[in-house]
Amino acid sequence: MAFVTVFGAALGSSVFVVALYSLGIRFLATPVADGSGASNGPARDDEEDDIEEAEHPRWATSLAYLFFGLAGLAAVAGVFLIVPALHPW
Repeated sequence: MAFVTVFGAALGSSVFVVALYSLGIRFLATPVADGSGASNGPARDDEEDDIEEAEHPRWATSLAYLFFGLAGLAAVAGVFLIVPALHPW
C-alpha cells in the first residue's frame, strides 16, 4: 500500500507543478486586447518570429511570473522533502 501512496503523491504533485507552469505560459502568451478581434500582424512565420517586441498586458505578465514562482516553490518543496540532509528531524 505504501507504493500506491507514493505513486499517487508523485503523480498528483507532478500534475500540480505542470499545471502551474502551463498557466504561467498561457498568461505570458496573452496578447494585448485592442477590441478588434483580429491579429495585429502577419501570419506567424517561424523564421521571422520577433519575441523581443511582443507586448503583453501587465496583469497577464504578473500572473505568469506568479505561476512560474509557485511552480518553482513547489519543486523546491519537493526537493526539501526528498533530501533528508535538508531537515533536522
